[in-house]
Amino acid sequence: MEQLIFLAEDDQDDIYLFERALNSITAAYAIQVFGNGREVLDALKATGAGKPDIVFLDINMPVQTGLECLLYIREHYSKVLPVFLFSTAQDRLTVEQARKLGATGYLSKPTSMEDLSSLLANVLAIDWRARSENDFYVHLQLAGT
Repeated sequence: MEQLIFLAEDDQDDIYLFERALNSITAAYAIQVFGNGREVLDALKATGAGKPDIVFLDINMPVQTGLECLLYIREHYSKVLPVFLFSTAQDRLTVEQARKLGATGYLSKPTSMEDLSSLLANVLAIDWRARSENDFYVHLQLAGT
């Protein structure tokens, strides 16, 4: 059965790379792309719309940020839906804020297609709904690695 992925991202290059990396993974995934957090929330509220198996949110987007969208999802939609912040920001305060707001994990955007494919394969191979909501997955792209 195909898994549905929601991606909230306003950068067309990052969307292209994410979709290419996802296509390089052999498992069956469908992706819906949104330009900001508000569009994700509208899709979650829509009756009859497909519900995502996992959500990736960029942090810095117009209209509504990834952190604002995450907060709304956790307060009004689902405490268990796997939601990952996916950003170039790597400072500890942002990572900790994501954890406190209930993110399933925090992923820094890899700089190469191979690294992104590997990261997505690793994240998507895990059954996030079976894990404790206190588990927090962090992948940071360390300088020089």
